[in-house]
Amino acid sequence: MRPIRVLSIDGGGVRGYLPALLLAEIERRASTPAARLFDLVVGTSTGGIIGIGLATGLSAQSLADFYPAYGRRIFGGAEEPAWKTCLLGTGGTFTQRMGHAARQVGGPFGGNRIYGGNARHRPEGLEGVLREVLGDKNLSQAEMDLAITSFDGLTARPVVFSRRDARTDPSWDLPLRDVARATSAAPTYFPPLRIDWRGRGCRFVDGGVWANNPAGIAVSESLVLTSGNGLTGQSVFFVSLGTGMAPAGAGFDGTNSWIGSAGDLVRTATSVAAGEVLARRAVPEQNYRRLQVIDSRVAGAMDDPSRQRLEVLKAAADDLIRDRSAELDEIAARLLAR
Repeated sequence: MRPIRVLSIDGGGVRGYLPALLLAEIERRASTPAARLFDLVVGTSTGGIIGIGLATGLSAQSLADFYPAYGRRIFGGAEEPAWKTCLLGTGGTFTQRMGHAARQVGGPFGGNRIYGGNARHRPEGLEGVLREVLGDKNLSQAEMDLAITSFDGLTARPVVFSRRDARTDPSWDLPLRDVARATSAAPTYFPPLRIDWRGRGCRFVDGGVWANNPAGIAVSESLVLTSGNGLTGQSVFFVSLGTGMAPAGAGFDGTNSWIGSAGDLVRTATSVAAGEVLARRAVPEQNYRRLQVIDSRVAGAMDDPSRQRLEVLKAAADDLIRDRSAELDEIAARLLAR
């Protein structure tokens, strides 16, 4: 029997444009919709939105088009000078923009409840886009096995929303748009998703706070599929897509100020390296493919959908496609193999 085909997609806000473009290229080379190329897709934050889109039947190309088409509705505003956007944000009305300025000023000191805490962006744009793109389907109706990360801030516990659980326990069967909102509520970018779930109130924040690279979750979820098909846990073909990162630097060297050490701690908590280490230890080398751009220009702002920013991401994707063309052909062939 052929290996279980697994797709894992990192978090990274608007940088999700990069893995979406890579996935669209794989789809093009395979001449097959991406949703039919994989048995399981696992995603965090923007990667979770891409995964959910695939599981509703959307093409990878349409998901790549998602970022230039909806970026401004999600993050607001127009093409403006960086200083003005940083202070006043990108909300539409004067009141919204002043609210953003209040959050920016108040954020370091605990936020301003009157203006929605310390989130930089109002959630209405994101929620409207998710409703429009994903419709009314529930998690149990996903067209492929799906696992999406989140984190409940009220209990300080990681959460994984999966189609498998939704089909066996109706309490897990949330609307896919709510799952997408729960996985992408990045602290300081969007307010948490507050809903009643399983008999209590929950405050979901971005799954990237514990699994920015969800490859480790993808490995554990794949075990259910391999065992169900009489295969070993290593009988998977694993494709992991990153959203770009800066070259790694040293950390925790003991010479930084406490602020510098706190920064090291945050970077470690949101690192994509842990997921990669777990996947490489679990999956045979010949069955693991990681597509990641390492470039400080790419690893910039996660909430900047400007034309210039998207052009940088598109150029990085084009460079990777050119440099690893043979590998992309091999990936497409492996995904099509029976």
